[in-house]
Amino acid sequence: MIGIDPEYFLDEMSIDETQAIYKARNEHDKLEWEKIRTMCFYSYVAIQGTKNVKTPSDLFAFTWEKTSKNRGNRLTSDEAQVKASKMHIKKNHG
Repeated sequence: MIGIDPEYFLDEMSIDETQAIYKARNEHDKLEWEKIRTMCFYSYVAIQGTKNVKTPSDLFAFTWEKTSKNRGNRLTSDEAQVKASKMHIKKNHG
């Protein structure tokens, strides 16, 4: 599947090398899925037009895109401190 001799993979590769291969394979798979989505988008646009679908991500979003969008909504440390100071936490002193 990845073109590496199984004996070398099992006996000689370090953890860092296997992690690098895994990350590279994962990135390759992402690019392939994005190519497929782009082809689907242009096929859809050719038949239906751009009335409902403006971008390829309008067809379907990938999980790695959803997480990157959510990261943009994170609070800064100052915003988190202000929010935490407004919380009223009851403490039980048993």
